Amino acid sequence: MNISQPIIRQPIILCGFTSCGKTTIGSLLARQLGIPFYDTDQMLIQQNQMTIPEIFAKGGETLFRDLEHEIAKQICTMPPSVVSTGGGMLIAERNAAVLSRQGIIIAIIRPFDQCYTSISQKPDRPLFKNHTKEELEEIYQMRSEIYQKCAAFTIKNDSTPEDAVRQILSVLGR
Repeated sequence: MNISQPIIRQPIILCGFTSCGKTTIGSLLARQLGIPFYDTDQMLIQQNQMTIPEIFAKGGETLFRDLEHEIAKQICTMPPSVVSTGGGMLIAERNAAVLSRQGIIIAIIRPFDQCYTSISQKPDRPLFKNHTKEELEEIYQMRSEIYQKCAAFTIKNDSTPEDAVRQILSVLGR
């Protein structure tokens, strides 16, 4: 499939549940488009010089979400790039509002069981430590609706990361 390269004028913001493939897909997409790739969780860790569990330990989810909002505002000042957001960034309306004005939001939806398998391999994640599988599936359903509501486009990541990139290039090339 030969898709012409779209001209990117603003950040492409990937949202989706934890372990849906945002970072993998985002880095491949950025490479293909020849633009920088950023991961908001990595930006948050680097700028605050604390891991995400350390941030939660210091100030709970409130502190984490406030720091995450500062990252969302920074994204809006970035030149064309691909940005992978943390799984909960768009559950905050303030983040969704800021990001949708300045970027192209694309929701990545991956089947819950595949996300859960990946999450369970990283048991130090706050989301995994604090919830049962059933609770996580409820969170997944609720957040998936929010992601799709905020997004300009939704793509399914139920094949390979390369296929997801092709889907994104296709919707951006319209």
